[in-house]
Amino acid sequence: MILAQARRKKVEARVIHPQVSRGLREGLLFILSALAVYLFLSLLTYDPTDPGWSHAGGDAPVRNFGGLVGAWFADVFLYLFGIMAYLFPVMVAYSGWLVFRGRTPAGGIDVHVLSLRWAGFLLTVASGCGLATLHFYLGPGSLPLDAGGVFGNLVGRNLAGLFSTLGATLFLLALFLSGVTLFTGLSWLTLMDQTGRLTLWLLARAGTGLSGLAARVREARA
Repeated sequence: MILAQARRKKVEARVIHPQVSRGLREGLLFILSALAVYLFLSLLTYDPTDPGWSHAGGDAPVRNFGGLVGAWFADVFLYLFGIMAYLFPVMVAYSGWLVFRGRTPAGGIDVHVLSLRWAGFLLTVASGCGLATLHFYLGPGSLPLDAGGVFGNLVGRNLAGLFSTLGATLFLLALFLSGVTLFTGLSWLTLMDQTGRLTLWLLARAGTGLSGLAARVREARA
């Protein structure tokens, strides 16, 4: 009798555990998605007159859609990462999706996959900041510092001083593409192969269409 009850409890635990795990993963997906939207709106509505980390605001009301917290977040992240700060809301939302979909066979969260994606993301941000500093210019007042932020100046300008602007660009571009691959799982070689196939298919369709049009024109003239 006792053994039967113990077995029944084990079966119930096995049934409940996947349900609880799925509920937790769904909850994290919703929370991280909402956080991503909030962070994106905070960055999008950045105003240099709002109070922040890099400067003190006046007595005027905060214009940032995220309120005082959003104004501080936007100022700090745009100051540190420049335009690459807009990738952070994307990564937060993507993390929610990874948590929801990237479960282990036991039903838990696959921490290894999540860690690998975050490593690729950080590599993408660091190299992207350097590229933005070297090749992008935004008007005064649009960002607290410049297009690449503090990290862009640290990475991009130091590499340019060592390898020249061209060498630094090639190096950073290679790191950026590698980071995107780790971040998203995208294969650039596969993408190029599929793009080539699509281009050839479109050219073949266009050639067939032009041949048919020319044949109809000749028939109309005959």
